[in-house]
Amino acid sequence: MMMGTVASLIFVLWLTWVYYRDAKERVVVSPAVWFVVAWVAMYGSRPVTEWFSVGGDISRQVALDEGNPLEASVSLSLIVAGLVVLFRRRIQLSSVIACNVWLCIFYLFWLLSIVWSDYPVVTLKRVFKDLGNVVMVLVVLSDRDPIAAMRAVMTRVAYLCIPMSVLLIRYYPDLGRTYSGFDRSELMWVGVATHKNTLGVLAFVGALFLLWVLLDAGNAKGRIKDKPLMVSRCGVLLLCWYLLLIANSATSLLCAVVGSALLITLGLPSITRMFGRVEALMLTSAILFVVIDSFTNIKELIVVDLLGRDMTLTTRTEVWPILLNYQDSPLVGAGFNSFWAGERLTQLFNTVGGIIQAHNGYLETYLNGGLVGVGLLLVLLSSTYFRIRKKLVNNQPGSSMRFIMLVLAIMYNNSEASFNKVGIMWFVTLYALMEYRTQLRPHATPIRKHVSRPVLVERTA
Repeated sequence: MMMGTVASLIFVLWLTWVYYRDAKERVVVSPAVWFVVAWVAMYGSRPVTEWFSVGGDISRQVALDEGNPLEASVSLSLIVAGLVVLFRRRIQLSSVIACNVWLCIFYLFWLLSIVWSDYPVVTLKRVFKDLGNVVMVLVVLSDRDPIAAMRAVMTRVAYLCIPMSVLLIRYYPDLGRTYSGFDRSELMWVGVATHKNTLGVLAFVGALFLLWVLLDAGNAKGRIKDKPLMVSRCGVLLLCWYLLLIANSATSLLCAVVGSALLITLGLPSITRMFGRVEALMLTSAILFVVIDSFTNIKELIVVDLLGRDMTLTTRTEVWPILLNYQDSPLVGAGFNSFWAGERLTQLFNTVGGIIQAHNGYLETYLNGGLVGVGLLLVLLSSTYFRIRKKLVNNQPGSSMRFIMLVLAIMYNNSEASFNKVGIMWFVTLYALMEYRTQLRPHATPIRKHVSRPVLVERTA
């Protein structure tokens, strides 16, 4: 207990120091991003109320339909704060819509789903809550330097959540560890999160953004100004990989490996100049994989031997047909995030072993939005891909990370569901999907050119 207290004190002192140095380094980033940090940290870890429920059963579903008043109050406060920031920055709604046409249509469909939802009040509350992610991303995109603001948000979340997860796992097992399975016998490392998969997402996203910052610092001309801060970032990056290894979240670990490789590769100037060839190589590799798999057991080798999972993806594929049997409206679905609600939630909770998501983002979208929802999602993803690809080829700043997060979101949702789910993965996905352009950046001081005026000289005869 004594060691835990000492470790906690050291962590608090270090966090205070690293936040101060980070804010001092990023003077261009506005203080408003702290609202976003609070939002992402809250939904990337565990609900506020669960911090006061030591040793609670994380699989127990309490009032999912009604929600928690405290959680709702905190969320509403942050959303209102974000809206105030956007109002003070005079964000142009017309510009937001013009830059995000397909995303607006996507959300308009979800708003309309209130009409046919079996639980319209639940649907309305969940749509409003999800729009909080849009507000927070707009706060980032409308900052003076959106790239610096996004880096600040994600690194500050990593500073807080990653070392704290290690601290809880090591010294506070009632908070940092839990047990899963039907007989509650399987030990699970969760850290600041509520599940190993949530901890895995937190670790892999943090690892990518920290690596992005470190690579850019290494490529920058001149000497590194704040070496102690860079050493701290390297330390947190190592802790991210440590958590990825012990959390046993195969999807997050795979995404971290692929994302890190892409981040390093896309940093090479020669790659962006021949990006079309890289795409052709990736497509050819995918086709070859399918062909080879038809003659060999290469898929089983990857899933079983390398990832340590069975061919059912830990019983996911066995659950999917059961969920499809509960789909009553193939065209438009049950309504925004309303499939897991009411009586159907109770039935499924007992039928499929206590899960409350389909563990596949595309299937989850189909259950909630039907074929229309899936179609709009695919159009949104594809249109975003081509837009980011164009920026990547033109070597625009920040385009590589947006491209990577989009690719990883597409890959991640094959075995997990993060589309329209309030959390870190959907937040960074929205960062890749959204655009905001204006003639004048908020808070920027207009440059007034000096115009010389003719001087009238009185002439005398």
